[in-house]
Amino acid sequence: MFRLAPGLLLLGCVEADSAEPPLVYPYTYTAEEDLEAYERVRVEEETWVPLEDDGETGLYVQKSFLHRKGAPVESIEHFAAMREAVPPLPDNADLRLAFSGDTMWVGGNWAHVFDPVASLFDADLRVTNLETPATPNASTEAFALGTYAFNSDPAYLDGLPVDLVQLNNNHTLDAGESGLTDTLAEVDARGLLRTGVDSHAVVEVAGRSIALLSFTWGINQQGVVPARELFIVPFGHAGEVDLSPATQAIRAATTDFVVVLLHWGYEYEYYPDPHFMVQARELIAAGADLLVGTGPHVVQPPELCEVNGTREPGVGTCAVQDGGAPRTAAVLYSLGNAATTMGTLPCQVGLLATVSLGERGVTGLGWDPLVSHDSVPEVRPLDEEDAAEAAELARLTAHVGAGWRRAAR
Repeated sequence: MFRLAPGLLLLGCVEADSAEPPLVYPYTYTAEEDLEAYERVRVEEETWVPLEDDGETGLYVQKSFLHRKGAPVESIEHFAAMREAVPPLPDNADLRLAFSGDTMWVGGNWAHVFDPVASLFDADLRVTNLETPATPNASTEAFALGTYAFNSDPAYLDGLPVDLVQLNNNHTLDAGESGLTDTLAEVDARGLLRTGVDSHAVVEVAGRSIALLSFTWGINQQGVVPARELFIVPFGHAGEVDLSPATQAIRAATTDFVVVLLHWGYEYEYYPDPHFMVQARELIAAGADLLVGTGPHVVQPPELCEVNGTREPGVGTCAVQDGGAPRTAAVLYSLGNAATTMGTLPCQVGLLATVSLGERGVTGLGWDPLVSHDSVPEVRPLDEEDAAEAAELARLTAHVGAGWRRAAR
């Protein structure tokens, strides 16, 4: 079905001069007022250290339960328009990629967690973000490695219904450098492809070459300099962020399609901050066809971008120019969690997103809702007969759009 192509070389590229950004959304927007203190706390800004700053940590725990549900008024209007613009998967798509969100520590049933939903992963290439080490040389008990550090049994890898794992995220070094080395060996022993540690991946699928470039906002161990290349770009820092490591890698790719896997965003926020939307446009202008985001632990709505078209950018439109032929790009800002023990239902439900690609980029999108249960750790299709799950599905559908949801199968 596919084979691993030679590693992608990160060639040195000279950044092209960029024009001033248009003074339209998302570059300008109406800032929210009267936010609760917890809604303003963002660990990805790296201005405070969890567990060392008691005040910020307390607010962040509050945010993890209450979430940040609102957004600037322009964002609400923009994504309402986007929900209507997302094309569903075409019946005759010859290349489909599937992506699930954060595959986290779940505490047991390791090899069978995904059994109930494995058949839903029906694409030509299937990808997830593995947000846990998987080493046999560290405890898998909760909190054994620290309050926010985890390790999973390598058997977890046996049941993943995917072909490729993203390995660079804020939990990459939870079990230390040796734990990461062990995880790489366990992934390789199972024949899984990987990206995000030391190199990116180039994969051939259905006769097409795809670069899967992977970047993370950082690691939880602030101040630690990783021994391996983890492709860290501080996406969440306030102000302008140097995206050149990512844009140069995108421009260096000579593949048919460029997919960028981004561990970014602000945790527990239901909409992508315009800060990240500006970054998304820069990555697309560099040549990315698809951006797939993980990290916020809740689902955020997607965006379709017209590249080299005639539409004007602004609320309701993502329009990017890169000087090339017309194409369509897509941004999946956050898929939520693929598997988790988090305590709120919006964190327990995530999207399995399927994307079809054609000659001019993205041709359609589809989503399936997945829900984590921790009584017996397991990921299941969301149950519409359960009142709480049905209510969450209704909220999620209104949030991301019904038109591109896949039919039950």
